Amino acid sequence: MDSFLNNDNRPIGVFDSGLGGLTVLQNLIKDLPNENFIYLGDLINLPYGNKSSQGVLRCALDCATFLVSQNVKCIIIACNTASAVAYEKIKKIAPVPVFDVVTPCVNEVIKINKKKIAILGTQKTIDSNIYFSSIKKHIKTIQIYNIACPLFVPIVEEGLENTNISEAVVQYYLNDILNKGIEQLILGCTHYPILFSEFNKFFNNKVDILHSGPIISQKIKKYFRTKSSNKQSIRYYVTDLPKYFKKNGNKFLNQEIKKVEKITLGQNIS
Repeated sequence: MDSFLNNDNRPIGVFDSGLGGLTVLQNLIKDLPNENFIYLGDLINLPYGNKSSQGVLRCALDCATFLVSQNVKCIIIACNTASAVAYEKIKKIAPVPVFDVVTPCVNEVIKINKKKIAILGTQKTIDSNIYFSSIKKHIKTIQIYNIACPLFVPIVEEGLENTNISEAVVQYYLNDILNKGIEQLILGCTHYPILFSEFNKFFNNKVDILHSGPIISQKIKKYFRTKSSNKQSIRYYVTDLPKYFKKNGNKFLNQEIKKVEKITLGQNIS
């Protein structure tokens, strides 16, 4: 996707099933300080990771439709599950550029070129095999461990990180690869960076941990090469639980979320 000079003051649209996409937004806010943003959390349909592909596609299309209706200049699918299932469809029909969080991360893995990696994701993301097949296409000799970790999303959404519960679940999912010589851990879900310190602790700080937030942020920064002169503004929308989102979203952003508006999603743009 080619970059272009940015003389467009329209907001950048970001969506996720819940709070996880805020780990992407956090990096965007930092790296693009003069851009405006609209964030949509589809909490009424959380989590996406245990839904059918058709269900995820429907939800993602509804989210994209809403962002288009808000006159955004691009859409960032800040959800790995939705990226795996719906990116190609949304890119094909949306009237603005669309970015997923899987492709930039895969490209980074290929560039770094480790010998043994583990990919953590929701059941739907792991079942899609999108990371495995995309990486293997370029590095045939790489050894990849695919690990579905469906409990990580509710742990993060419920604020249970850095507790005995999260520690036990990390051990449950990752114990089998602890002594496999893993060089790189790919966090294939935007919720998982909240557990970053716990992953580091589990692997005794000896594994390179990669997640999509900083990578997609730099990609967007390069795409919009000239910064607009806006004073940054961010609007937050959810499909359910605005008070919950406002209360718990702050830990993802390290800044106060002052206002959250509840909306109902309508028909998709297909």
